[in-house]
Amino acid sequence: MRLFRSSLVALTTLATAVLVAAPPAAAAATNYYVDCSASTSGSGTQASPWNSFTPVNAKTFAAGDQILIRRGTTCANQQLFPKGSGAAGAPIIIDAYGSGAKPVLAGNGAVVDVVKLYNQQYWEIRNLDISNKGSAIATRRGVHIIRENSGTGTYYRVTGLSVHDVNGNQTKKDDDASAGIFFEVLGHTVQTKFDDVLINNNTIATVDRYGIHFWTRWMVRPELANPNCGSTCGNWLPQTRVVVRGNTVTDIGGDAIDVHHTQSALVENNRVDGFRVREPAQCAAGIWGWNINDALFQFNEVSGGRSTCDGQGFDLDEANIRTIYQYNYSHDNEGGFILLCNGGGSTTKDNIVRYNISQNDRGQIFDLVCGKLTNTKIYNNVFYVGQAAQIINNSNGSTGASAEFYNNIFYVTTTQASYNVGALLFDSNVFYGQHPAGEPADPNKITADPLFVAPGTATSIGDAGGYRLRAGSPALASGQVMTSPGSRDYFGSTVTPGCRPDRGAHQLSTVCVPSAGVIPRTGWSLKYVDSQETAAENGAATNAFDGNLSTIWHTKYTSGNAPMPHEIQINLGASYSVSGIRYLPRQDGGSGAANGRIGQYEAYVSTDGVNWGTAVATGTFANNASQKEVRFTAKTGQYLRLRALSEVNGNPWTTAAEIYALN
Repeated sequence: MRLFRSSLVALTTLATAVLVAAPPAAAAATNYYVDCSASTSGSGTQASPWNSFTPVNAKTFAAGDQILIRRGTTCANQQLFPKGSGAAGAPIIIDAYGSGAKPVLAGNGAVVDVVKLYNQQYWEIRNLDISNKGSAIATRRGVHIIRENSGTGTYYRVTGLSVHDVNGNQTKKDDDASAGIFFEVLGHTVQTKFDDVLINNNTIATVDRYGIHFWTRWMVRPELANPNCGSTCGNWLPQTRVVVRGNTVTDIGGDAIDVHHTQSALVENNRVDGFRVREPAQCAAGIWGWNINDALFQFNEVSGGRSTCDGQGFDLDEANIRTIYQYNYSHDNEGGFILLCNGGGSTTKDNIVRYNISQNDRGQIFDLVCGKLTNTKIYNNVFYVGQAAQIINNSNGSTGASAEFYNNIFYVTTTQASYNVGALLFDSNVFYGQHPAGEPADPNKITADPLFVAPGTATSIGDAGGYRLRAGSPALASGQVMTSPGSRDYFGSTVTPGCRPDRGAHQLSTVCVPSAGVIPRTGWSLKYVDSQETAAENGAATNAFDGNLSTIWHTKYTSGNAPMPHEIQINLGASYSVSGIRYLPRQDGGSGAANGRIGQYEAYVSTDGVNWGTAVATGTFANNASQKEVRFTAKTGQYLRLRALSEVNGNPWTTAAEIYALN
């Protein structure tokens, strides 16, 4: 571009004015060097490095500074605790320099924390070999990053570390615990949390008690019934933007990876092998979170869990809300595949377990203990049971309102297996091979060979192709359509919403088979019911289509029972081609669990709610708590009528948790 002289003069004047008005420039970022093999301590330059962490710990570093430790050297019996914080786009970095093996930071039990940060932010810690093994067990950690009464700290990167041989205290859990990598929030006067944390591509081995651990005292909320920090607890403030990715965690005394007290944590592509290997009394799981919202656990492989004090690869625990476990491979865990534990009156709800593979997990593959969950969907998983196991242990009275199993394949080759399912809900699952006592009822059960390519032969998360389906499998396009199916199967094939999926973790079918879809119930209303109980309990007829599996329609029983038959008539809100109904009996368990369960039934469809014609379906429902599905020749109408002609035990009542219409 050509400029005239007058323009150049003007620009020069403007530039001078800008330069005069500008604030002083920030100091340039500086690299500082540490060589613990140097005979004397220098000034911290590469030519004259420090030879210990003493000058490092005495200095407050600025944004963009780097602390570089020489490869091939060992810094023993000392703690690395630099001060200062970085800034957005200019973190302070701890890293290695030179050639050779990662620099070794060997605490040798002389320090509690080998690497420590306190109320600092914008830090990266990279490429170090960290150990902390003392002569006797004590509270010890590899990396300990702490915030206390200091608000939100953001941007932490812990990458490429080897943390090993930390013989910490096994009996102290939660706060002030021993761990390989520990993010801890203390204090209870100023709400404090971590934000934007990435723990990536680290190797953690032979560490007690935790491999990777998160904890905060800011945990109190209605969903968590029993916060365990007493008067030092504060109101819920979860850690945010937490990612734990690509780590290898082995030989861990207690829990391998947890993301307790987090919002929307992502835990993926981790390998865990060996956990709870030295824990003397307390239970532990492989990968899990406590008091968390919207966490996603995916593409993880977990094995080697010891004992049945938990010992499962995964855990849906107290105050887990909208947690998803998907695309994981669990195998050879003594405790099982997953623990479902909602203890002490907490709220654990709206969770999903889908497209996972479990091979030769033992103990309780599904262990429902502690207390009831709400609305847990377990679908399109594969469970290969080749060793002694209780496949499902429902010891907390959970019902279909707690956990529902759809489209799974249970492939049982051992004769030493059992079920204790209680009143859980099962629909469209495959049960093949051995059929142990207590195998659940399922209105759309398949017991034929699902035709896996080579079941029982998986060697890793990436080598599980033996659980692909072959052409001709009865599992193809025979599953229930799920509201939230996810975008893919275990192997990466597309799962198309609205099409009947293949059962199991492999979607082989590519041609969409439309499902008999569930007619939306948003416009439904009650047209008529012959009887409903409103005096002793809320047994209103509208409970039969309220979407809450814990509420029921119950016919009148106070001040005299209303006699059979009973019926309910529902206005669907619009005209539909109706081709089926689903009836879910009450799910509350206990001595009265079967009360009102429909035996003989009739179903009708009408255009005007007056002229019903002949029944579109008649029959007798099985005497169990599973959902019943009835298909019939499609009939167009706006009104649905279900008549209960008898109760399974001859009593005069009728109950229903939910009624659905299919088109």
